[in-house]
Amino acid sequence: MLIERPGLCSICITFLILIFSTAAGHAQTKIRGSVVNAADHQGIPQANVTLTSSSGHYTTYTNDEGVFQQVLPAGSYQLEVHHVGYQLYAGNLDVKAGEGMLVDTIMLQGVPQQLDEVTVEGKRRLIEQKSDRMVIHVENSILASGMTALELLQRAPSVKVDEDGNINMRGKSDIGVLLNGKLSYLSPKELANVLKGTSSESIKSIELITNPSAKFDARGVGGLINIVMKDPASTPFSGSAQIFGGGGRKARYGAGANFQGQVGQWRWQGSFEHASRDEEEYRNFDRFYMDENNSYAGKSLQYSKTDEPLTTQQGSVGLEYAPSASMNLGLLYTGNFGNYRSFSNGYNDLYRTENERLTHTLTENSNDSRWQAHNVGFSYMQKIDEKKQLTADWDILYSRFDADQVLRSTIQQIGQSAAYLSARQIATPSTTRLQVAKIDYQQQVSDALTAELGWKSSWMQSDNSSLSDTLRSEVWIYDPQNSNHFMYKEQIHAAYMNVNFNLDKWGLIAGLRAERTQSSGELINESTAFDRQYTQLFPSVSVRYQPSNNHQLQLSYSRRINRPDYEDLNPFRYYIDAYVFWEGNPYLQPELANAYELNYTFYKNLHLSFYYTAVSNVMTSVLIQSPDQNRTIRSIHNIAGFQNYGLNANYSFSPFTFWSSQWNVNTFENRFFGSFRDERIYNKLWSYSLQTTNTYRLPKKWSAEWTAAYQSPQSDGVFRQKATGYVSLGLMKKMFEEKLNFKLAVDDLFKTNRYYTTSNAGNVFMDQRINLDSRIWRVSLGYSFGKSAEANSKKQSNQEQERVRGL
Repeated sequence: MLIERPGLCSICITFLILIFSTAAGHAQTKIRGSVVNAADHQGIPQANVTLTSSSGHYTTYTNDEGVFQQVLPAGSYQLEVHHVGYQLYAGNLDVKAGEGMLVDTIMLQGVPQQLDEVTVEGKRRLIEQKSDRMVIHVENSILASGMTALELLQRAPSVKVDEDGNINMRGKSDIGVLLNGKLSYLSPKELANVLKGTSSESIKSIELITNPSAKFDARGVGGLINIVMKDPASTPFSGSAQIFGGGGRKARYGAGANFQGQVGQWRWQGSFEHASRDEEEYRNFDRFYMDENNSYAGKSLQYSKTDEPLTTQQGSVGLEYAPSASMNLGLLYTGNFGNYRSFSNGYNDLYRTENERLTHTLTENSNDSRWQAHNVGFSYMQKIDEKKQLTADWDILYSRFDADQVLRSTIQQIGQSAAYLSARQIATPSTTRLQVAKIDYQQQVSDALTAELGWKSSWMQSDNSSLSDTLRSEVWIYDPQNSNHFMYKEQIHAAYMNVNFNLDKWGLIAGLRAERTQSSGELINESTAFDRQYTQLFPSVSVRYQPSNNHQLQLSYSRRINRPDYEDLNPFRYYIDAYVFWEGNPYLQPELANAYELNYTFYKNLHLSFYYTAVSNVMTSVLIQSPDQNRTIRSIHNIAGFQNYGLNANYSFSPFTFWSSQWNVNTFENRFFGSFRDERIYNKLWSYSLQTTNTYRLPKKWSAEWTAAYQSPQSDGVFRQKATGYVSLGLMKKMFEEKLNFKLAVDDLFKTNRYYTTSNAGNVFMDQRINLDSRIWRVSLGYSFGKSAEANSKKQSNQEQERVRGL
């Protein structure tokens, strides 16, 4: 049973009321404006804005959308705006006393300069650190071409993705994933399939949000990752097409295209992508058994070679209607389809002593997985006036996953033991139905205060079956002991309130979110069921102090939750091979986290983050060992807790005008503590990661990019992951007025990226090594057509929304 903290709601509500009641007395005269590129009307980030009058000299910078704001006393000012690669803008500005003033859009003219035949142009950095998130601009990356969304996450700073698709950020697991700002309710396995079918060519950016506000869903004790898709351009007709090929041990190739257009108040878009990616991996899985005296009692050595072809298709069709500049209606369909097959051949040897082999088993494991995911989304935006906005969304998702697995184990004759065949086939069909509806209201109460209110509801139903047969006398016989039918339903209803208050050098974002959860599960074959209902409050607060434009401090806190998904609750057995399998746990309880973070920014180039997260009732992977049967069961259980604390440093600089460099260093300690099956768990380890990304703008429209990363050993529940790293290189050439681009890239050049874990539980030491198919070379061609135009009213309103929030 989940226990509420008494008084928490009262404290937060009182705090927010005090903010509202005092805001009117602190209203300031504030100017807001935007700086854009005159060529394409895109916002220019980090432009220097200076205002000079007899009363003083004021300097500020544009944010990542090209927007600036500054509190000023009334008077006449000399306004200057400059940015590398653009002409200086100079003008006059009269500021009158009042609630606020909107400055006309400032357009900067580009000035290409030649420096030893190297063109200097203003361009957004590949990786940017904002006050509350890190943004990776995928569309600017050479190395991203031909990758999947899951592979992009594996390359993100301080992010790890394991072989099962589980995502880890800053050493913390249980990450919430958003697609275009909408939380995914799919299980990790189903989400991994969708991300494998999402091409990098359709992704604009990836946002790593380490300590979200109450406006976001409370799910994700380790933070949120938002994958932002590209927006269609507002042109009569435009689009792009791309094709790629390459491979490692096996070939991979793909192609895609997207089109968009606008006729009057109507805007449409469409896209389709197809890709085939094949991999070949080599796996070793060794177990060493100990007796009660911790003496050697035997070992099991497993080896397999796996061929894993993957085919994916993804398409989308969208339509938007803007009857006025203040209203927008949208309809979008996306479909994701895929087929993943795995063919594994190997052996398992069981030894009693170091050299005495008891059994020698030849293993064959084939798995044919197919999935389809359909999503229909409706959106509505109404800008009531300059200070009020209402948005609403309704999404309907249907997902189906089918897997057919056949395991064959041929025990070879040793001595007097006769050879025999053990075989099993398993079908695991699964369907998921989901509806999500939400509404958000935003109002600028004054120049100093903005308020947000919202409601969100989700309804999810998952139907999972496991049908198992065993082979007897060359006939498949139904196995009721290993078959079952699991039904799971979940409803989550949430309301939130968020305020953003700015006063001179201080800023405050505070909010409270309440979530009501109702879930039920039923094992139909066993006639057992569970039903859970609980309500939780999730406060968040962020205080910002900016003594000057070159220094900023920010302290934030949030309370978060991670609920077990239906895949974790499902007690079915998923066989990795005849001796190792995964088993769900229907008795899992949610885990709760308190997260704290202190950030310091210097000159917008150096960003330091000190963070601490404490999780109670943490869900973590555990092992159930059966040495007498040579079996290992991997499952998930709640243990007492988990603590994570560390320091992250991000530094960006340009040694030369043509060279941009970004470095990210993260050091942390993970500490898991508790017990499982009367065995104490206390696994702690200091870890660190280092990643650098460098881009070069070369003569003749050439550019280059390289990235290198290293991750030291890391603790994860009962496991310890060994060190890993990689170096990747890329080269790009733009041609035909930059409409055609050619890219050549290689990942993991020195073949140092690996998956290597160990554990010691139940008197069994386990050693797992996977020789990944990670050194991949790719070549790609992309062609764009159509003329850029100004963004439509919805995009403008979204930018205005970000300005109001102070992002």
